Amino acid sequence: MRYRKDIQILRGIAVALVVFFHLEIPGFASGFLGVDVFFVISGYLMAVMYDPAKKREFFVKRARRLLPAYFSTALVTLIVAVFVTTPNDFWQVSTQSMYALVFASNIGYWLDNSYFDKAAFKPLLHLWSLGVEIQFYLLIPALYWIFSRLRRGFALIYLISIGLCFAVVGISPKTSFFWLPFRLWEFLTGFAVVHFALNQQNHLRAVSKWIGFAALMAIVCIPALKVDGMAAGFMLGHPGISALLIVFASALTLVFGLPMVVLNNPISALLEKIGDYSYSIYLAHFPVIVLFLYQPFSGTVLKTTNWVQFITVILMVICTSILFFKYVEMPFRANRSAATLVLVSIGAVLAVSQIGLLAQKALIPEDEMQIYQAWSDRDGYRCGKINRILDPKGVSCEITKIIQTPKHRVLLVGNSHADSIKTSFAEAAYRGNVSVFFWVENDPLMKGGAVPLDLIAEAKARRAGTIVLHFSPNSVDSEVLATLDFLARENQIRLSFIMPVPIWDQHVPMALWKSLKHKEETPSNNFSAYQQFNRGLIDGFSKIKDGNLRIYQVAGIFCQPNCLLTSKGGVPLYFDNGHLTLTGSRMLQGVFDHVIADLP
Repeated sequence: MRYRKDIQILRGIAVALVVFFHLEIPGFASGFLGVDVFFVISGYLMAVMYDPAKKREFFVKRARRLLPAYFSTALVTLIVAVFVTTPNDFWQVSTQSMYALVFASNIGYWLDNSYFDKAAFKPLLHLWSLGVEIQFYLLIPALYWIFSRLRRGFALIYLISIGLCFAVVGISPKTSFFWLPFRLWEFLTGFAVVHFALNQQNHLRAVSKWIGFAALMAIVCIPALKVDGMAAGFMLGHPGISALLIVFASALTLVFGLPMVVLNNPISALLEKIGDYSYSIYLAHFPVIVLFLYQPFSGTVLKTTNWVQFITVILMVICTSILFFKYVEMPFRANRSAATLVLVSIGAVLAVSQIGLLAQKALIPEDEMQIYQAWSDRDGYRCGKINRILDPKGVSCEITKIIQTPKHRVLLVGNSHADSIKTSFAEAAYRGNVSVFFWVENDPLMKGGAVPLDLIAEAKARRAGTIVLHFSPNSVDSEVLATLDFLARENQIRLSFIMPVPIWDQHVPMALWKSLKHKEETPSNNFSAYQQFNRGLIDGFSKIKDGNLRIYQVAGIFCQPNCLLTSKGGVPLYFDNGHLTLTGSRMLQGVFDHVIADLP
């Protein structure tokens, strides 16, 4: 394969954008689009290097190029995490490493949460893109077979991929972000550069290479793009219009190349060198940042707090990248012992993952372990991923699965606080032979979310005679609730409101940990403070006196009069500052039974 300096420059820019984004440097909020540039380059390389008659040679070269450093990253991260992290966070790293072993990091994170969510501890998050890339390489023989037999096979697959991508990003942004089928068009754009554009090389050479430079400058301007990775819709969401622009700009750079005056200058020389190290930089930088800035119970911390921290992180990234490049990536590119390193790394990852968990469990006292287990003592998010796939436009999902004809049907509505009680509520409903339908979205009756008419329409569609509401404090305006009550009465639908649970000004497991380890005082709350905090909601309910709305109190369960942080056995009732664990939600079983018993 002919060496192209412009590709290394492109790689250098792409990895710099990603690193600056992960360091949360101001002005680089859209730097994650650098990964889209890498996908185009990978598609280009596939088209140049793959020979259907030499499949084995292709895969051996790709494996030697990618896998030694890839598995070494997972192993080193896991080893450091054993000594640096608490058990709840090490368990997350262990789980992430298992997905990495089977090149499914993207699927693992899709099952967990959004790429942009930092609540979980994810030092191997960056491996999602390697999962997508390796899955793409495994798909190459099938793609070539289709392209060789279907005249319009390429165009068909390309259009299906980009069409589905833009459609799904409006329904589930993280699905289009993480899954290969919705990213395939980016790789195929690089493929098209080789098989369609560069085949017209003589014609293209007559066109100024300054077109390639203009496209490169467009990529440099990525940070100026307004992109919201968590937004639904292809206009602001990702992958959407912004990804399309960056992918095509990358393709134009590959097609036209760069003028000599651009290639031969100090800045380009630096970017070329960064491009040479780009794979090692990409693999090393994220675990270094996350592990260096690690704080128990704080999820994925990326932002440094001062210049000393920032410079230290940069130096650590540079040193680790150089070590990876010189002693892992380069030595094994054409070395038969690469397979041995890969197998040893896989075995070591499996061993360290299990031994680390067992060692931490054996060495840490039970009362401390209970604090750490609060992270896993909770239910899956909303209606689950499978429901979103099978029923992408569904407004609610059934969470009780009553086999016989139910006595009643209930629509459970609320924000993330309703999400934390849904399983315990469904258990109470199941005992009473009541079907429960849970609202899919996380912001009903809140700004930008569903309005009262939407709830009434869904209740009627589900034939639910009662809407049960549960929210965090001060998240729903009392006038909105009054409007909902008026509409519910008109449609003969009962309203039941489960009052908010007490919340705290500190992360509860972290506060318990600090109390245990450093003898710090735990936060305090009491019944009187709870009443005052929820005064606006209480006063709003006092104005609704039609008898259709029933209020169910919870403060007496948690505040007697001082509010509880843990169960009698010392198990945390919250997994953060306000969301109940499954243990905490089960304390409300009496309330839930009362709600079910009061159904008309």
